[in-house]
Amino acid sequence: MATAGKARLFKVGKRSLRTTGKAQVFTTSGRCSECCTPYVLASFTTNSSNPTWNLTPYQGPGVATPCAFWRLIETGSCYPYSYPWYGAGCVDSTGRLVGLPSSFTSQYSYNGYMQLQIGCRSASGTQINWPGSCQSTSSVYSC
Repeated sequence: MATAGKARLFKVGKRSLRTTGKAQVFTTSGRCSECCTPYVLASFTTNSSNPTWNLTPYQGPGVATPCAFWRLIETGSCYPYSYPWYGAGCVDSTGRLVGLPSSFTSQYSYNGYMQLQIGCRSASGTQINWPGSCQSTSSVYSC
């Protein structure tokens, strides 16, 4: 007869099993750093009247899912994978977006629909899953 998995409490947290049988790790505060769903943290429209996006509200600890990834991308047109991002990095164990600049300034006059996205490592560990349908996966990069 199948039974629920066991959890063992450690000084730094506890481990348990997901219903899929995959392990997950919780901190003592109950946060699962392995559990991540891609999401848009913030969005902004740049243009000649409003070229600069202040990113300082998204700096510091506790902003995003720990151990995830971030990227700054324009989503107005679904650009091909060869189109560059405007910044990318990792989210550290405290939830801080490592390397996020203080601002982004567009050099273009058209409306640039920008997003600051949080991505998660795929189950295989070889890809990052991103929110939305534009460039929804990428290779894992190191920070």
